[in-house]
Amino acid sequence: MNKLTKGLTSLAVSLTVLAGGFLSPFSAHAAGMEVKVQVNDSLIHFPDAQPFLDGNHSTQVPLRFVTEKLGYTVDWQKQGNQIKVTLTNDQHTISLLSGQKEASIDNAPVQLDTASQYQNGRVYVPLRFLSTAAGIPVQWDASSNLAILNKDGQRHMPDYQVFESTAYSADPSENGGYGAIDYMGNPLAMGTVAVDPSVIPLGSKLYIEGYSFDGLPQGGMYVYATDTGGSIKGNRLDIFIPGSKKSLQSFGIQKIKVYNISN
Repeated sequence: MNKLTKGLTSLAVSLTVLAGGFLSPFSAHAAGMEVKVQVNDSLIHFPDAQPFLDGNHSTQVPLRFVTEKLGYTVDWQKQGNQIKVTLTNDQHTISLLSGQKEASIDNAPVQLDTASQYQNGRVYVPLRFLSTAAGIPVQWDASSNLAILNKDGQRHMPDYQVFESTAYSADPSENGGYGAIDYMGNPLAMGTVAVDPSVIPLGSKLYIEGYSFDGLPQGGMYVYATDTGGSIKGNRLDIFIPGSKKSLQSFGIQKIKVYNISN
């Protein structure tokens, strides 16, 4: 969806994004999230291991990514097939052992509703236990499978916006006559989206869901806003999908949810 000249301007934008530590869209990990977690107004990005609902319908979250947002330092030690985890901040010390329903807060024993888990090198902890131990209210948005931790004590809304979405291919007719590259000079690939830069800055990392198309990951996916388009204005987003222009015609115009992930 390239309507603009890709010369020095494109190079300048690319260097700015790379300096900010963003990845190119073709290296982005596209995967759905069963459960999402938001702290105040920021959605947490889980780069590999994802939160999930366990057999007790409790939200289990990868330990490090959430506790860092809550201001804890993490220390862990392997004990046989289990992991002992100690979390500390300026107010509390929390200790727990994976696979166990017992934990301690400031050396006082507490009982968990469901045990923490150790899977594929990651420790997962019940989110409700973390929020209770930290004294942080948590609310649940069932429409988005989103848990919101109100760290500042204020109530926060789900951090997404509803956009209209279309789809485009690598066909030159859809790219201003250019080849299969985005506005920043990267090859078009799954994870590329075109945006209005006045609404979503180029280089932004996003999570999108709510679309319906066989050529896209089920549930949702991480994407990078690295392309633009002459018809992409306001709350509208264009998703690159590998395939022919004709094969994408059935996508039409869809309503999707767009989460802007803080880096």
